[in-house]
Amino acid sequence: MKDLKILVVDDEEDLCEILQFNLKQEGFDVDVAYSAEQALVLELKTYDFFLLDIMMGEISGLELAKIIRRNPDLEDKPILFITAKTSEADKLIGFNAGADDYVSKPFSVKEIIARINVICKRIFSDSKNDLDFKFDDFKMISDSKKVCINDKDVGLTKTEYEILRLLISHQGRIYSREEIMSIIWANDSFIGDRTVDVNVRRIRKKIGEYHKFIKTKSGYGYYFEPKTN
Repeated sequence: MKDLKILVVDDEEDLCEILQFNLKQEGFDVDVAYSAEQALVLELKTYDFFLLDIMMGEISGLELAKIIRRNPDLEDKPILFITAKTSEADKLIGFNAGADDYVSKPFSVKEIIARINVICKRIFSDSKNDLDFKFDDFKMISDSKKVCINDKDVGLTKTEYEILRLLISHQGRIYSREEIMSIIWANDSFIGDRTVDVNVRRIRKKIGEYHKFIKTKSGYGYYFEPKTN
């Protein structure tokens, strides 16, 4: 994914310049904006990936992420937060806003590059384990990475889609929170098991009556089992 076009949005100009220089050295196409307001006047749909600071001006990175997620042309684009806010509650708020990953300041540029590569590998690569799945009006469509009900996209984020795909691809197999974290978030040790619960809760809400397909085995984890009678 070296041709990836990235937008860095941070009110620290020096940090933007450092990230832009180093990411370009890795072969990425990188633009910067020093506020959410500056970012919003750009043609955002031309970008493949967003690196957002959280604490900025009148429009925060959280609000910018929500704006991105509400745009049909942008809702599937990866978002990586880079921020000084480091508590578990802050991270959960970030994931709820639609983030795919979260890096706390101070950080190394190598860490940023590694996380971008992990996200891209997870999201953009053609997975041999991907699948199409249909049950009544519920469809998982691998080519478009969408879940549709009555032919309407339910709007899963990439993280939500990958969790659901994992469960569907091994129906009846119970995945612990730790297993889901290790597969979906790779080696991100800061991810807490509550993050898994938050994502599963959002998936269940979005898929409506089919939420009952995602079952919980108390003390063990989650599994997918469609109703068959």
